Amino acid sequence: MLNFVYPEELYLFVESIRCFQVRDVGNSKWLEVHEMIIKLSQQAALEVAEHREEEVKEFLISRDKLSVLIHEAYCVNLWKSRVLPHLLEIDPNPQATFLIYTALYHEAAAVALLDLCLYHPSGCESLQDSVLDLIDYCAQSVAQVIGLVSMGYHENETKIDVDEAVLTELERQKRDLLYKIGLRCVSLLNYVADNVSLFHLSAGRRLLVTHDIPWLMVDVLCFRPWQRKTSKGLEQFIDEKWTAVEDAAKITKIEAQAWFCVRQLLLNPQLMENYTLNESRCKQLSKLLGMLHETLLDQLPVLIELKQFVSRLTLSGNTANKQQNLILEDMPQIQEQLLKQVESDGGFYQIAQSQDGIFLNNNKEEICALATRLSSAYGTETLCELEQHLADLELQKPQEVKPEQGAAGDGVDAELKTSHKCGTCQEPAKKKCANCKHVHYCSRECQLKDWPTHKNACQAN
Repeated sequence: MLNFVYPEELYLFVESIRCFQVRDVGNSKWLEVHEMIIKLSQQAALEVAEHREEEVKEFLISRDKLSVLIHEAYCVNLWKSRVLPHLLEIDPNPQATFLIYTALYHEAAAVALLDLCLYHPSGCESLQDSVLDLIDYCAQSVAQVIGLVSMGYHENETKIDVDEAVLTELERQKRDLLYKIGLRCVSLLNYVADNVSLFHLSAGRRLLVTHDIPWLMVDVLCFRPWQRKTSKGLEQFIDEKWTAVEDAAKITKIEAQAWFCVRQLLLNPQLMENYTLNESRCKQLSKLLGMLHETLLDQLPVLIELKQFVSRLTLSGNTANKQQNLILEDMPQIQEQLLKQVESDGGFYQIAQSQDGIFLNNNKEEICALATRLSSAYGTETLCELEQHLADLELQKPQEVKPEQGAAGDGVDAELKTSHKCGTCQEPAKKKCANCKHVHYCSRECQLKDWPTHKNACQAN
């Protein structure tokens, strides 16, 4: 069986993950842990793709490592925004940039592991106080994606702020990773919103008051960062890459996560007690009404309740006369602790000078040795083998019979449609869930009744 991390290695890898400071990014010990995080991320994705038991997820949760992953994402984020610019001032054209990219990719790998683990309520429950840091991190990342989209960054043929003469290759790599991380953070915010009852009241307040996540998600749904138009047609961001699509009406996983996040927050009575619906918020939320069309509701019928809520809100108008309750809030700790350590280390510029020999190294032999080591860590040969394996599995699937294949094809297609049973009442069903395409229903009423049971499996697809 193909593996990136074998069972006998798994415990050691998970136990070895630990928190680093900004000054440690790029050193030998940091690289050792980076290799382990990369392999764990690849193994976790493989387990999900092949529907195996999710051992990586279980180990990370049971060993309380999710807060460490949040710490690592924050650490590299600080390094990227505050140390890297100083390094590029020292040498604007470094000879080898792959180690810099390795540091940037470390953040993306940590977020990918969080995405896989927090899909499960047990993962959210294990966050404890670090959920506040996660909310801050995700809100910032999603806002950055909106900023990139507003500049036309995702439109690959635009010349707005992405001209090759303006941006270096390293800058494009940095922004590509920023884009992918931000889209993953949409899912993370949905998981937190869906399990907000597991956290302290400060988490709900941070979602609604500090960062106004409903407002942020409305912007995400308006800007649609998962979709772009090119000379070749429409493309959607699916499975970490841009893919040409024919059906623009079919929603992507990221879009569904954004809608679910808005729904979980606005339809939660306890959370809404602290959310003042003033005039500006009502105007922002009313934008949802135009997007909640019939095609969307057919795919996500659970949003019918959200449409009713927004419709009532539009009619009732400003309800900003709520009395605010006094709440003693917990405060996020991870970023503050990182900044304190940076200050004690002499500041970001001092750290950049101390890392000059690591990231701006011109020794060709050392560069080649490090490149070989990292290539082995990323498991490129294993990835190629896995890609071929998944392609073979896809070819083994039975082909769907199309109506235009003639009279016999029509008969087979009709038989397929009528042989399925409704997932709710077990009557013959001709329609199926538009998102996962696994469960059939005879009517929208049956689909709505089954949604509480079907939701988790549907979102996974």
